[in-house]
Amino acid sequence: MSNISKRNARLLVRGSVVKVRRRCGKARCKCGQGELHETWALSYSYQGKTRMIPLRPEDIRLARQAIKRYQKALTLLESHAVRGINHLHATIKAAKRRAR
Repeated sequence: MSNISKRNARLLVRGSVVKVRRRCGKARCKCGQGELHETWALSYSYQGKTRMIPLRPEDIRLARQAIKRYQKALTLLESHAVRGINHLHATIKAAKRRAR
C-alpha cells in the first residue's frame, strides 16, 4: 500500500457529498435554456457557514469513504462519552452514600 493510500485510509471528513447544479452566465450556453451544469462537491459547515469544495469524479468515492469513517468515529466517541457520564454519575452517587 502506498503512503498516499495509507493516508487516505485514515482520512476523516465531516460533511456531505452533493451534486451542485448551476448556471454559468454565458449568453449562448445550454444552461440558459435550463440544462444546468452539474458538479460534485463536498459540503460542510465551518464557523457557522456552509462551504463547498469541488470534487473531481475520481475523488467522490474517497470523500464518501472518509465521511463514513467520520460518522463511525463519532458514534464510537459518543458511546464512550455516555459510558463516562454513567461512570461519573455512579461514582458521585457512591461517594454521597459513603458520606452519610
